[in-house]
This record gives sequence, C-alpha cells and structure tokens, in this order.
Amino acid sequence: MSKLGVIGFPSDWLIASQVDYEMVHRRMDIELEDIPIEEVTSLGVVDGGEAGALRIYERLKEIVAKYALDGVTLRCFDLLTTVHNTGCLALAKLNADGIPAACEGDIPALMTMMLCQRVTGCPGFQANPARIEGKNLLFAHCTIPLQMVDKYEYTTHFESGIGVAIHGELPLGDYTLVKMSGDMQRIFAADVQLVRNQYEPNLCRTQVWLEANEEVADYLLHRPIANHHIILPGHHAQALIDAFHAAKSGSKA
Repeated sequence: MSKLGVIGFPSDWLIASQVDYEMVHRRMDIELEDIPIEEVTSLGVVDGGEAGALRIYERLKEIVAKYALDGVTLRCFDLLTTVHNTGCLALAKLNADGIPAACEGDIPALMTMMLCQRVTGCPGFQANPARIEGKNLLFAHCTIPLQMVDKYEYTTHFESGIGVAIHGELPLGDYTLVKMSGDMQRIFAADVQLVRNQYEPNLCRTQVWLEANEEVADYLLHRPIANHHIILPGHHAQALIDAFHAAKSGSKA
C-alpha cells in the first residue's frame, strides 16, 4: 500500500479535486492522509531566493519521513503570503528523489502521478494547457521534475513574481498526456510528441509544445478532466488505461 500526504486542502480555484478517500484506498491501495499546512508555514518568513526554497524542501522531507509518505500534494499558494517563497523547487526535488509531488493540493493530479510512477517509474510533469493551435498544444507550469530535463534555471514564480520557480527544457520526442478523474470514473491518455521548448515571461516557467491528433485538442476544449494534466516521458497511453481500469474494477493498479 502507498501512503500519500495532502498538505493543506486543494486550492480553492481547482475543480473536480475532491476524492473519496475510502474508494481510493480500496481501488488503488492508496491511503490519503490530511496534514495541516501549518506544518510548512510554521517555518515563518524565509529567504526569498534559493536558500529559502531549499528550506521548504527540507521541511517537506521531514514531513515525508514523519508520516512515512510515498508522495505528497502541497497547497503551495499559501506559502506566498506566509513563507514569502514558493514550493516549486521543493516539489521538483522531491520528484527527483522518487517521491511523487503535486502542486496546489491537487489530489487527482497526485493520484495520476502515482499511477504513472507504478506503470513507468516516473511520476511525470504536472502542467496546465495554455494554448491550443490546431494539433499543437502548449502546456506550462512553474515546476518540473528535475530528472526529466536536459537543463534548467531558476526564475521567479509566474503569478506572484516572487520566490523560486524553474524553467526547464525537456528532451524532444515521445511523451504521454494523461489524467484520471478523482471519482475514478474516467481516464484520458494519449501518446503525443514533444516538439519544442520555449520561454515567454507571461506564462508559467516551464513551457512545452506537444503535437497530438485532433481528438486531443477536442478533448481539452470540450470535456477535459479538470485543468492539470500529467506529461510523461515515452508512449504509455494504453498501459496507463489498462492499469486504471484494473484499479477501477477492484484489482490493484
């Protein structure tokens, strides 16, 4: 069984982010534990640069050890006003440590990352669709698992302009775009191509263009499973769908 920590509740603007903890336990062999955000915000104001971001990382590692967690999701926007830094670097480093770590307290995103980890060994990159131009899709977020990038640099968090965020560049090639719903009734998974990295100052800091078929764009425009999706190296769509349906039917994913 895996144990995941929900540090703070899902961010207020997220849709479809509440889940039935018992159902997740039964179908995915995952225990979800609520952890007060104060376990992080009790740090108080930290240095606004890399040193402060690393203090947040060290605190999250302490929480992972304290509760014996296999993964976490963090209500990270609360840190902007309490700690005056961001969780972006901490989440990037936790993912690099092999501990799936999701942003904004998003439980379905973390569940999807755990499914990816079980199937492929990599939790993937949690990101938002930013533009859709025909078959080309721009996704962006301010953190990125460090093991997924060729190179990276630190910048500021997009929405707040403070703290530490990460602009990373990913290898071009085969990827999977995937998201499961919190009620475990739906999964979307599609094999795609990562065709370009970019950097624009008016977007979340890691920005990648995916090329997919028309059905993927139609899904994102008309029936998406919330906003956050996971971008996973390699083509694994069918394997993820099979693992999801095995979990949904009561077998272990």
